[in-house]
Amino acid sequence: MTDASIEPPEDQLGLERIVFFSDAVMAIAITLLAIDLRVPEIAPASAAQQLAASLAAIRPRFMTFFISFLVIAIYWVSHHRYFRYIKRYDTRLMWLNMMFLFFIICMPFLASLLGEYVFVPLALIAYTLAIAALGVALALIWWYASAGHRLIAPDLDAATIRTINVRLWSAPVMFLVAVPFAYVGSTAVIIVWWLSPLVVLAAMRLWGGSKRAGRK
Repeated sequence: MTDASIEPPEDQLGLERIVFFSDAVMAIAITLLAIDLRVPEIAPASAAQQLAASLAAIRPRFMTFFISFLVIAIYWVSHHRYFRYIKRYDTRLMWLNMMFLFFIICMPFLASLLGEYVFVPLALIAYTLAIAALGVALALIWWYASAGHRLIAPDLDAATIRTINVRLWSAPVMFLVAVPFAYVGSTAVIIVWWLSPLVVLAAMRLWGGSKRAGRK
């Protein structure tokens, strides 16, 4: 018995529209990150003396721009990679994808907030939770699509499915771990962020089904 909410397998255009729409949203979000980068306004007579100091003052904005650009880029690549396994779609998948895109479009605002208040724990926590939520949203997309081979190819092996699940769930867990470090300082939080790839690799070695799974 088939689920009536699942669209016909031949409706590839519908699946492509989901991917194209997602690409457009992520492209806009990654472009909006640059809006917060503004050239310092300095009087021409004192520019030579003050430019270096003015650029140093907006260094947090450059840092959050770079990190946010990298976050969106990584999740765009991941979204593209894992949607290649998805062969069908239904309404629930569309709404899960919209939840993922919601957190994507929050990134420019949160990057601006963090760039302005990088030493305030609340700004660090909000930014960290948003990245964790972004990871959870993508993990839910894959979990829903792959459970019982609901929307993926029926011959996709269990090892690949399990490895992708481990990879997608371990990253947001690491960002949740980083939240208490906001009260220690921004440097401590950023260190935990950069440790995330190592944790993901360790999790895949412990619980993943195959080293090559998910790299196609």
